[in-house]
Amino acid sequence: MAITLKPETEEKLRQTAQWEGQDADTLADALLAEVLAQRQREYTEDIAAVQEAWVAVREGRERPYQEFLADHRRRFPDPVPKNTEPIPEAANAQ
Repeated sequence: MAITLKPETEEKLRQTAQWEGQDADTLADALLAEVLAQRQREYTEDIAAVQEAWVAVREGRERPYQEFLADHRRRFPDPVPKNTEPIPEAANAQ
């Protein structure tokens, strides 16, 4: 596989490889492998978190957001009536 890099990225890669005493291709492969492994770990963690949340909802330890929001709105109604005029700005009030 050939990967086309922006000139600035390629230069940074070459400089870093030189500083580390590595071949640029070897460094690029290692960096990509590291990034892909990190993404896979994050994906796995995200899936586990979602699954854990659904279990918590099914067990009654948590509840869906829409249910929470409806309950919150019922318990704490909007203190501002919907049919009121906006408060004039300080400059307009003078």
